[in-house]
Amino acid sequence: MIVFVCTGNIFRSLTAEYALRRELGPGIAVSSAGTDDYPHVVRPNVRDYLLEKGLDVRAHKRRTVTREILGGAQVVVAMSTDHQRLLREKFAIDVPVFLEACGGKCEALPDIEEVVVDYRTNQAAVDAHVRKTIDTIIDLTPRLAQRIQDLRSRR
Repeated sequence: MIVFVCTGNIFRSLTAEYALRRELGPGIAVSSAGTDDYPHVVRPNVRDYLLEKGLDVRAHKRRTVTREILGGAQVVVAMSTDHQRLLREKFAIDVPVFLEACGGKCEALPDIEEVVVDYRTNQAAVDAHVRKTIDTIIDLTPRLAQRIQDLRSRR
């Protein structure tokens, strides 16, 4: 099983889960979880843009990362360096961040609030960041799929 971890499990890890599941097809289980134990919901701008990209997340149920979820995973990928650090400190596991797992640098895919300071009032900037992040994840997913075997051997 491959598990992606972000904050709320309603944007970045969700996108990576559905994109990789589509890329790999049946046979390898792919899931996601969030570090924040709060009943977040997938926002319409995320859901609708993912639908445009052919990823139907309407039935997604967010969940919080647990030792059991991580224990069953062959590969765990953090979406941000903050998640990477939390997984190391709380669960004593070292995992790559998404961009690193795709063959890039160990850099975060930042959340909306980290990029759009006025996120509560600037919906256009929020939507632009959401689309850019989703596009980045989807565009890099084929590279990640090619690297899965190498990532399994790291664990």
